[in-house]
Amino acid sequence: MGTIVYKKEGIQQSRKKTSPSIFNNAVTRVLFLVVSGVLLYNVGHSFNIMIQKLNILQRASMEVEELRLKNLEYALLIEDIQGLEYLEIQARDRLNFAGEKEYVFVIPDATLAQADEDLDRFLGNNQEEAQEGGYEVWADFFLKGI
Repeated sequence: MGTIVYKKEGIQQSRKKTSPSIFNNAVTRVLFLVVSGVLLYNVGHSFNIMIQKLNILQRASMEVEELRLKNLEYALLIEDIQGLEYLEIQARDRLNFAGEKEYVFVIPDATLAQADEDLDRFLGNNQEEAQEGGYEVWADFFLKGI
């Protein structure tokens, strides 16, 4: 601060002008440190919230892109479904209709399952059966025939 000089009969005295300062008080310094800490914590917390919101925004934009792709797929599917070809295919599959000069064969599911088992057995895809010894094969041949 400024200094004030008083002259008194040949002797110079100088006194510093002191003003009461709140920054020299220890309680005030601690209070300022606490307030600064709270402010720094709030800045850090706000930064964390901002990062979370950016992540949410990024996930939402990815989801929007996925939904746009699905929307395009569905739009193409609707175009296909509205065509006569789709109607004809569904009539053939679900209602067993046939076109001109075509025949429809209806095969029961039980017969189809049996045919699959027979085909696997003939082609040797079912190798779970244990190999029989030579004498067992000959015994089956003589007792049961071919």
